[in-house]
Amino acid sequence: MNSESLWRATLHDFSNLLAGLQGVLDLSDPRLPLDARSRARLECTLEDGKVLIAMARAMALARPYAEGMLSWPEWRAGLEERLQPMAMLYKCPIEIVDHGASEGSWPAPLLQDWAAAFTRQILPWAAPGPLRLEARIQEGAWTLAWPGDAPFPAALQPELPPDTPMNLPSLWLREMTGRMGVQVESSPLGLLARLDRPCAS
Repeated sequence: MNSESLWRATLHDFSNLLAGLQGVLDLSDPRLPLDARSRARLECTLEDGKVLIAMARAMALARPYAEGMLSWPEWRAGLEERLQPMAMLYKCPIEIVDHGASEGSWPAPLLQDWAAAFTRQILPWAAPGPLRLEARIQEGAWTLAWPGDAPFPAALQPELPPDTPMNLPSLWLREMTGRMGVQVESSPLGLLARLDRPCAS
């Protein structure tokens, strides 16, 4: 990734963000306060903007993330908080399923951010959903699975097709997948991600 790609993606995404905010206002009566649905859309759009800013800053400054460990309930709650705005924007409910995830602690916040960014890539194919995200701890690895027929994200292809749209979430996901060492594969049952666990975990 070069600085020009980052700038192009940033300008593209924030143009879309402003269009989303304008859309909320256009669908509202200017003489009345925002109704509950419009307010929720506005809040989700603003939260999405905060995520985009954080992604752009992380890539521009190349600063390491401070990593810690959380219990499964804490980790799932943090991921649900990240997924809620995009679930509303894409009108696709997302269900996080424990398939043995509670047997140990989970790394945070980077894996939570990564799981949210990956989920964002496949939401257009999952809508209207619901989309399931299955988590488990296997011997030597944390694994996340998205059952269904969503295609392998173009942003993670070894060689990017010339017409691949590269927005901030795509650029961030591609960079962090390599930095973290996440292994992603497609299977007949869906998409699977695996992150090796240190021996001491």
